[in-house]
Amino acid sequence: MEKDINKRLKIIIDSDVANEIDDQFAIAYAFSRQDFFEIMAVTIAPFSVSWQNTLSYKDSLIDSRNELYRLFRYLGVKHTQEKPLAFMGCEGFLSSGYNKTNPAVERIIELAKKNKSITIVCLGTLTNIAMALRVEPKIASKIKVVWLGTDNLVLDEFKDANYRKDVKAFSEVVQSEIDLTIFPSYLARTFVTSTHEFSKNIKGTQIAKYLYSLLTRFIFIKEGLGIKTIHDIGPVAYLLNKKDFIVKKIPASYIVKNKNIKIAEDRKINYIATLPKNSAVWIDFLKAINSNRTAYIKPQVWFTSDTHFNCESKITRHQVPFESVEEMNNELIKRWNSVVAPNDIVYHLGDFGDLDSSLKQYEIVRKLNGKVILICGNYEETIFKRNFDQFKEKLLNLGFADVIRGGIYLDEKVLGQKIYLTHKPTNHAKDCISLFGHVHTLSLVKKFGFNVASPYHYFTPIEAKTVRRYVDFVKHYADEDVFTEN
Repeated sequence: MEKDINKRLKIIIDSDVANEIDDQFAIAYAFSRQDFFEIMAVTIAPFSVSWQNTLSYKDSLIDSRNELYRLFRYLGVKHTQEKPLAFMGCEGFLSSGYNKTNPAVERIIELAKKNKSITIVCLGTLTNIAMALRVEPKIASKIKVVWLGTDNLVLDEFKDANYRKDVKAFSEVVQSEIDLTIFPSYLARTFVTSTHEFSKNIKGTQIAKYLYSLLTRFIFIKEGLGIKTIHDIGPVAYLLNKKDFIVKKIPASYIVKNKNIKIAEDRKINYIATLPKNSAVWIDFLKAINSNRTAYIKPQVWFTSDTHFNCESKITRHQVPFESVEEMNNELIKRWNSVVAPNDIVYHLGDFGDLDSSLKQYEIVRKLNGKVILICGNYEETIFKRNFDQFKEKLLNLGFADVIRGGIYLDEKVLGQKIYLTHKPTNHAKDCISLFGHVHTLSLVKKFGFNVASPYHYFTPIEAKTVRRYVDFVKHYADEDVFTEN
């Protein structure tokens, strides 16, 4: 029986969304159960991990916000600038001296004051919550927190990341009067799935397909084992089915390993001691995401060229701002996937990778979001020479949606007018504007078209609406002084 919509549990999800992929599963789980939850906000917590190569904590927040927006799209969640749902949090950890308010902290305080009680599902460090308590200590009585963190109580010290990265925030939350429930990480490690198991149990909803794409990509790039632990669904499962979990009230002093921190003798916290069968949690999770009623999402169209994956010469000649091929590949993949969604369409206008006849560089397509249509450039022509059909078949087997020799006219519906796609600008069409790549030093716009080469666009695909603006500019607004011959 569905929960009365007026009696839904009001929650805030506090998450370091782009840290790994667990958070996306948990957020999808919660948003797929809006019959039970009224989700008031998603506050974004900082993170720093070696494999993400974020330059700063602010970068981690931006990455998480962008990933959250993609999730909202697949979940059919409406959010606007006037009515935001995502709020950027602390740009650092309290343990490192951070002590500033921010939109996430202000939203937590605002919602705590407006509601009799609100539950925060915390999937990362307790930084945002602790900062909110510093700014407004009185809200402690209005907040319940379910936090994924700490290892087994019998350990001499906790080493899990959600605790270790901001011990100061943890200590301040424990010292407060907040109703705190801890979902220990050693129990959450039982939530394990595999690409095979997951693919066999999803039913093709937009969010299920997106989660599967995250799972396969993360395993392919980071783990290579075919299995993944999805820790973060634990706290959501607990709130949905509390009766199936055994929870113990224990003295807060048991979980504070630093004995110099003063804890009130009567201070108690809730500690989840045992879980239901792992299968029960997974069955409930799969039921939720498989029944998500998101409407069909129209694919977006993107354009790029000259990514030159695996191309060592681009590094040695200092033609790209990267120090190694590995760094270049990883950054291009990251930037591509930061904008392109799994069901989007990407027209790649040639020179996808290096001049390697083994075609290893083209295997990178498996790590990229979207359906990639490759219009061959001079690098591809050098590889396949006269045997194009065999080359095309191999690339289709690797995962390309289509491989085209020469150029093609694009459907007028995409950019609002007839457009020709080709690799070399010298091959531009005579009867319409062309999109091209190949020449990395040519002007961005020419009388005959627009250059979509990756180095021009921060090594990131550009979306159709941006291309459309450039094309309209070239066709209708640019005067002769705009165009230079170089």
